[in-house]
Amino acid sequence: MDNKQQILEGSNAIAQTIKNIRPAVISAYPITPQTHIVEDLAKFKADGQADYEYVRAESEFAAASIVLGASAAGVRAYSATSSQG
Repeated sequence: MDNKQQILEGSNAIAQTIKNIRPAVISAYPITPQTHIVEDLAKFKADGQADYEYVRAESEFAAASIVLGASAAGVRAYSATSSQG
């Protein structure tokens, strides 16, 4: 077991955790306070570190609809939101 330690900002730790659980679909509308999470997830995808479908939605409602559809299709899905959005 590798005991390598890292110090991460909270949003980066969340993004790393989401990458590690390997969702099939991630959909998000980047808006504060979750912007850093989805920026990191998009970067993981662009850099080839992750193999999920990343969908940048036009609204938080659209992002929720996309992950709801993916979940109904039987795949692991993830989205982040700003709070009451």
